[in-house]
Amino acid sequence: MTRLLLCLALAALAACVACQKVDRSALPAAPPAPPVVTCGGVEMVLLPAGRFVMGRQGGPPEQGPAHEVEVDAFLIDRYEVTQAAYAKMDPINGSHFKGPDLPTEMIGWGKAALYCNMRSEAEGLQPCYNEYGECDFEADGYRLPTEAEWEYACRAGSASLYGFGADPRDLDQHAWYAGNANKKTHPAGRKTPNAWGLFDMHGNVAEWCNDYYDPEYYKNSPVKNPRGPAEGERNVLRGGHWGASPEACTSAFRAGEEPGFSDACFARDAIGFRCVRKAPSQSDGNPAAAKIAAGEARQSVAGGPGSATRRSPPFGLPFAWVAILPGMGAAGDSHTVPAKEAPPPQQPSKKTGFVYGDIYLRHETGPGHPERPERLLAINARLRSVGLMEKLAVIPPRPAGDEWLKTVHTAAHLDQLQGKVDRGDPYADTHDTPICEASYAVATEAVGGVLAAVDAVLSGEVRNAFCAVRPPGHHATADRSMGFCLLNNVAIAARYIQKRHKLPKVLVVDWDVHHGNGTQEMFYDDPSVFYFSVHRYPFYPGTGSAEQHGAGKGKGATLNVPLPAGSGDREFLRAFSEKLVPAAGQYHPDFVLVSAGFDAHRDDPLGGMRVTTEGFAEMTRIVKRIAEEHCQGRLVSVLEGGYDLDGLAASVAAHLRILME
Repeated sequence: MTRLLLCLALAALAACVACQKVDRSALPAAPPAPPVVTCGGVEMVLLPAGRFVMGRQGGPPEQGPAHEVEVDAFLIDRYEVTQAAYAKMDPINGSHFKGPDLPTEMIGWGKAALYCNMRSEAEGLQPCYNEYGECDFEADGYRLPTEAEWEYACRAGSASLYGFGADPRDLDQHAWYAGNANKKTHPAGRKTPNAWGLFDMHGNVAEWCNDYYDPEYYKNSPVKNPRGPAEGERNVLRGGHWGASPEACTSAFRAGEEPGFSDACFARDAIGFRCVRKAPSQSDGNPAAAKIAAGEARQSVAGGPGSATRRSPPFGLPFAWVAILPGMGAAGDSHTVPAKEAPPPQQPSKKTGFVYGDIYLRHETGPGHPERPERLLAINARLRSVGLMEKLAVIPPRPAGDEWLKTVHTAAHLDQLQGKVDRGDPYADTHDTPICEASYAVATEAVGGVLAAVDAVLSGEVRNAFCAVRPPGHHATADRSMGFCLLNNVAIAARYIQKRHKLPKVLVVDWDVHHGNGTQEMFYDDPSVFYFSVHRYPFYPGTGSAEQHGAGKGKGATLNVPLPAGSGDREFLRAFSEKLVPAAGQYHPDFVLVSAGFDAHRDDPLGGMRVTTEGFAEMTRIVKRIAEEHCQGRLVSVLEGGYDLDGLAASVAAHLRILME
């Protein structure tokens, strides 16, 4: 009872401070209230509403002009998010400098935003970010700070170059920067905090802000709660870091960085983040707002970011299964295809097809990239060693023509991708997707290999097929390459089946650990392609919630089964038996395509899941049975992810054994 009263008292204290009348002409020089600890065990400081002078007069152009800005009250993490705190939401630690009390780094903007969302869910608050990375500022959950909020917190009442004054020699007391960091990060909270009790604002790792970056924006920004441009290619970074000069550690320093929605650890090891949320008194009467100081909440005493008693919040979000298949097959939408004209019955081959070509090794992604040529070499070596290769019908790849690529991709995307390759650009549209001089040709042959497999199945040359192709495809959208993917192999194959072979209904089953945002987006309003995905959530690329089930005439033709980190065979197979099988039974597909990613394997370095080789075999058996029951066994499986070479090779071999049964 005493503990409950303490929690309620602290909640009232936080609300009281946030709503009291403040003098907006100046800032207080000390924290307005003692730090509190959230239900999730994170220390936060409540900053009052106020005005301050943002930017710097006479500095670099992107820091000017100095101008007055007003912000509402908000709560901000006292420390940069540490690896121990991050592990409570995501067990995959991509940081370069490992240590539980070190700041989380090597993290893209998208993962930082997802972490804030997961913290919100764990505490019963409304998440800020939707699947597109757009923030609802009225939500009471956590988010990344706006650029104005970050500078307000950093300055802590100061109008000088730094929150602690104007002399860069004092940086040593407040920050880890090039002059004292010895080329690495250091434990959070070991330097002197600023006047508001916030640590590492001037240096350890630079921090993501919510805002898009525009060097001209603040010349005309609104005075009240500026939130950056409406769109942009880069997001704002604020604060110094362990390798920064004193000039980059000033309160007004700002930079833009490619947001890097990547799970391959390509963001720089000088980038981290902290979360904020609106003050509890502004939460529109939502009782969950008081949870900022409830649960384990208490006044913080001396100690670092790990000093609070912590609870382990649940991973991911609660399941919310959706009704499926209302009004399937409605006529008259723009995506309909000609009436079913199935090819004449053929005596099918008893062999399983296998698409492979050495050209797939020519897509070079550079040292250390997980999507590398060795993946296919490992698969081929395993198939030979266990005697499967000679039992397969090898299908040679071919280039896919533009007429098929353009069934799902825009002409502008194809031209831009070809142009980047021709110019020798190192990346496609995102930094997790490197390219080389052969990449466009290889990508078209990957698509062509899948189309060749479709032809072989429908001609009776093989009864089903697996395509060992790369680069993968299911993240590629109509106009963007991302997530290692250049062209969407499976999506193009679905349209090819419909337009070339006149089979109107295609089922796409995606069991990659990452949600296939590109495939879903392409068919989201189209009832002629049913998209089923089981995947880790929340996770890259941020899409795939259970609430996403199609739009317009395609409503009900998308079925997502999001699973929390650490899920294994039982959870995946339950999704297949309880969700996929009944959905397929109502849909009656004419062809089945599989986006076969094997990165949910328990040994995969990126997935954070626990599926075994036997689990992938059982998933294959279920999908194969669906194809046999509804569409004469017509099935083509296409390689997506899978980055542990042994786990990938073993899983593909198990997958093929079931297809060959």
